[in-house]
Amino acid sequence: MKPNIIKSAFLLALPLLLLGKAYAQETQDTLELTLQQAQDHAMEHNVQVQNSEIDVEIAEKEVWETTATGLPQISASSNYNNNLSLSTQLFPNFIEPTILQILMEEGVIEQQPIPKPEKIEVQFGSQHNFGANLSVSQLIFSGPYIVGLQASRVYKGLSQQQYQKSKQETKANVARTYHSILLTRRNIDILEGNLASLKKSLKDSRALYENGMIELTEVERVQINISSLKNTVKTTQRQLEQFHNLLKIQLGVPLEKPLKLTQSLQEIVMETAINETVQKEFNVTENVNYQLMDTQVKLSELNLRREKAQFLPTLSAFYNFRENAMRNKFNPLDPEGKWFESSTLGFELSMPIFNSGQKISRVQQARLNLKKSKNNLDNTRKNLINSYIQAENNYETAFEKMENSKENMELARKVYNRISKKFSEGMASSMELTQANRDYLNTESNYISALVELLNAKTELEKIRNEL
Repeated sequence: MKPNIIKSAFLLALPLLLLGKAYAQETQDTLELTLQQAQDHAMEHNVQVQNSEIDVEIAEKEVWETTATGLPQISASSNYNNNLSLSTQLFPNFIEPTILQILMEEGVIEQQPIPKPEKIEVQFGSQHNFGANLSVSQLIFSGPYIVGLQASRVYKGLSQQQYQKSKQETKANVARTYHSILLTRRNIDILEGNLASLKKSLKDSRALYENGMIELTEVERVQINISSLKNTVKTTQRQLEQFHNLLKIQLGVPLEKPLKLTQSLQEIVMETAINETVQKEFNVTENVNYQLMDTQVKLSELNLRREKAQFLPTLSAFYNFRENAMRNKFNPLDPEGKWFESSTLGFELSMPIFNSGQKISRVQQARLNLKKSKNNLDNTRKNLINSYIQAENNYETAFEKMENSKENMELARKVYNRISKKFSEGMASSMELTQANRDYLNTESNYISALVELLNAKTELEKIRNEL
């Protein structure tokens, strides 16, 4: 009995085990990406980009929604009423009691006065009433509808521009995070190199102290530097993990998925046209932020036209067809029962005459909002030109800093090579060699930081030019 139970439990759990294994394999496969591949991956899986794309689809549906309000509208309805008790109406008695009069004349009954009531009771209608109605309406002319249709199409263009901006910002953010990861990773290597150098200095310092050549304070200072540097390495490693998680969020992948960056900073620089960046002219109208503000001006203009169109008449046509059936029995499908038809064709013209200045106030508000939009557009143009000049200056400064850092690194390498040669010949101490190596690693760190600063400055410049 027990083996059967165990076998049944295993068969039930097997699909779950296979599913869990598949999920683990999917999440654990390392995702290897170059910078371009990372940006392409983000264009498909980034949440903000996906939502912006959905907004474009929503705008397309809203355009059709607005268009459909001016197309024929058809509706049908039916109803059934069960008059449990018909209402009674009192009418003046205008009917003579002719039957009693005839009976008295024939001698059937004796002559007697005939009472004549002042009111008679009358019931109208039938117990079961059935009805069916078909209505068709068509908007012929409406100023607000025409302007609203134009505005919906402009709004669709606005959503497309916002989608483009979302893609642009996501590409720039992925590039910055990618650069930061490479920089942080290289800084960790440099810090660990410095740590190894300090450990060697500590060993040499202890030997010198044991031989009475230096004081204990010198050894303790090296130990303090090692402890401080170890904390810096741990902090930088945690920072690297944070950058990895940030990039995963930007790429739209699970945080548990391993990620490997396959490009180095030098490779990215080699693939980048560094010197061509500042040679291009800046056209402010190509910037997506300027285009968004220009679209806002167009929407404000259409809003003003819409408010003015409220003064125009609205013309529409309608057609109604109705059938009714009255029965004393519930038999709406009885072929012998009669249905009574009625139909109406008409036109409706609505003309605004007076609303105590409400519409005039709305027109004035729309005109003021249009003025604000134009002011914002002009201000955006000025700010973009200023941002471009600043970004171009930052790029040139970063380029000069990179060149200077590269020269310093080469110089520090030469100094280290000379001292290393002297050390091998017994003409330099280990402390001098350690310090020269530390200086070289620091200049290399400064050079890598300058490369990242240059690449980020180039990314910002391309973002303003709308080239990403």
